[in-house]
Amino acid sequence: MDCTENGPLGLGAVVVPSQGDATSPEVVAEVEGSYLRLSDAEFRARIRNAYRRMVACDLCPRCCGAHRLAGDTGYCGGALKANVFVWNLHRGEEPPVSGTRGSGTVFLSGCNLNCCYCQNYPLSQLHHGTQMSVGQLAAALVELQAKGAHNINFVTPSHQVPQLLAAVFAARQEGLHIPIVYNTSSYDEPSTLALLDGIVDIYLGDLRYTDEAVAMQLSGVADYVQVAERALIEMHRQVGDISIDEQGRYVPRGLIVRYLILPHHAGMAREVFGFVSRRLSLRTYVSVMTQYFPAYKAFDRVLGISRKLTDAECDRVMRTWSRSGLVHGWVQDMGDNGEA
Repeated sequence: MDCTENGPLGLGAVVVPSQGDATSPEVVAEVEGSYLRLSDAEFRARIRNAYRRMVACDLCPRCCGAHRLAGDTGYCGGALKANVFVWNLHRGEEPPVSGTRGSGTVFLSGCNLNCCYCQNYPLSQLHHGTQMSVGQLAAALVELQAKGAHNINFVTPSHQVPQLLAAVFAARQEGLHIPIVYNTSSYDEPSTLALLDGIVDIYLGDLRYTDEAVAMQLSGVADYVQVAERALIEMHRQVGDISIDEQGRYVPRGLIVRYLILPHHAGMAREVFGFVSRRLSLRTYVSVMTQYFPAYKAFDRVLGISRKLTDAECDRVMRTWSRSGLVHGWVQDMGDNGEA
């Protein structure tokens, strides 16, 4: 995602929220991950707690009850070991995440949603990837740090929290010290998020819908809105808002709320921004994503999302944003069809 600070998508009359931009060429402050302050005993207790929940899995709101410790597969496609598609440096995230050297992104396979338009469907729905032991995943994290990554960025992690906790703990023993990013659809169980308190530094949380019927139609889940809002409140409680230090650098700790505009559903922006401003903070950073294009099953015209966005839809969202009271965020250049 190529984020443009304060960018009006070429719609000159639209004023989007003013930015508290990083002014330093370094962009992101170099800080150690919060997990370094967690005692070994507490870390191990959280790992044990997380793995115990895989006996009759209730890690995510699906509560599918799969005995993943015995090798059973949950709704998400996950079993005992972490399923990883790829790990690499990624420079297309928001500025506090990508910085100047890139984010150490770990793309995990499987998902607890079933989005008909998922651009990463080979990972999320077809479960392409490699089963990795805790030791193998820990080594990958250390490798990303050695390549210069600003952080470790777990993408679609909700169903693999036990394995990620264990891998970060093992990698810490091998010198891992950079911050952790939790990059999620926000269909997360607050009690699982609580296991990450003091471990995750940046939450990248979606708020995809404000209408449960639309969530059911497009993502196959009937309670997305209430679950995601609860989850975002918990994320914000843990890490607060992104800030800028005295040297003009983003401090890599805080919540960023992502909103992907969908065709025919730009009207949801009002409630998305309203939730952020009322239930989180007027200073919470919002990332408006305009890169939607039809993929996977989205070409079915019955769904109403078989085309790209129009200028009018983006203009409507930008105008809504400008009236929301929110003062920080980014918007993607409409000409860029990068990754979600």
